[in-house]
Amino acid sequence: MDKTLYITNRTNRPMLATISDNYTGNDLMKYELKPGPNEIEVNNLDTGTYFISLADHNNDIIYKQKIIKS
Repeated sequence: MDKTLYITNRTNRPMLATISDNYTGNDLMKYELKPGPNEIEVNNLDTGTYFISLADHNNDIIYKQKIIKS
């Protein structure tokens, strides 16, 4: 993973991106994703493994992926 995540919200409503710690499960960052292309700066995260989840306008998780910052 680079210093920036690029995510395209292909819906016509805002979504919520949450980055959480792999080991504790604690939420570290939350971002509102507007429809279309979005950038999330992750340069303040330490090296390690994290999860990113995307929730729709009903707070239903529609996507979750492990990300590794080196």
